[in-house]
Formats: sequence, structure tokens, C-alpha cells
Amino acid sequence: MRVGIIGPGEVEKYCKRANIDISEYMRIVKSLACSLADTDNEIVVTPDRGSTSELFVREYLNNKGKKVYVIVPLDDTEFGYSWVNVDLGKNINCGTWRNQPEKLCEECDVLVCIGWGGGTLTEIYYTRWFSKVKRVYVVEELIDAKLPKSLEITFKILEYIKARVLEKKLKEGKL
Repeated sequence: MRVGIIGPGEVEKYCKRANIDISEYMRIVKSLACSLADTDNEIVVTPDRGSTSELFVREYLNNKGKKVYVIVPLDDTEFGYSWVNVDLGKNINCGTWRNQPEKLCEECDVLVCIGWGGGTLTEIYYTRWFSKVKRVYVVEELIDAKLPKSLEITFKILEYIKARVLEKKLKEGKL
């Protein structure tokens, strides 16, 4: 199974804005990455340098994770991709940034959200049109608020979940 890891950019700035203790954030992310590494699941990310997803990938790989796929717009001449860490796994070219959320959803069976960000919300929204993603898990301890109810209704596959419950699901192979 391919698990997409989605989250905000810079870890420190995100934790400050969301009023989340950074050491607690790091502990939870490291624990989730370790649990995922203990499975046969592969991960899919677009890891900006210094981002929450890059942190997750590094922990996953440090714990002998199986395989990492990096969604990157190798053909994008408008914005480029110099801030994406393309060295963390096998690159999958999505062409341009406009195609990135679509390609992520095409490549993943589930998404795990480790915090809110603009790109993260876009990636979640794209699950409405690309039905390969069967579930979006949002780790409750890593967000400052849930989505408005008016939006939640449109995402029938969205599930808020405690980190320890998600880890249990990973260990039991019940994603």
C-alpha cells in the first residue's frame, strides 16, 4: 500500500502558528514514521526542504522504511522545484505544480495529514475527484482545529484520528 504523507512547510513556524509544542510534534511524527517503517507500506511525498513531510521521510528511512516516492514537477519552468528534496526517494514527475495534487492522489491509497497547510488542504480537496485514495487520516494532536463542518461534509473519507490509534492501525495492517 502507498501512504501519502501530507503536511505544512517549515516545522518550527507551523508549530508556533498552531500553538503546538514542537518537541511533542517531533515525538509524534517520529513515532508515526517508525511505526510505518515497520510495515510493508511505501510512502509518497512532496518534501520541501525543512518541511514536516521531509522530517517524516527522514525518520521513516532511518528506521528502515521500505520505499519512498517523491512527487516533483520536473518539467515546471514557471516556478521550478529547487526547494524540493528530490534525493529522498524515487522521483515521479508530475510535470508542473498544477498537476502535483492530482498526481499525489493518483499514486496513494491513503493520506496521512500531519498538520494543516495551504498545499495540504489542496491535496485533501483533490481526493474528491481522484477516488484511488480511500481514506484521509488527520492526526488530531498535530492540528490546531478541525475543518469547518460545511467542508467536512464534502469529504466522506476524512477521519480525525489520535496518533496512538493510527499507530495501532498501522501495526495491524488495517489502514
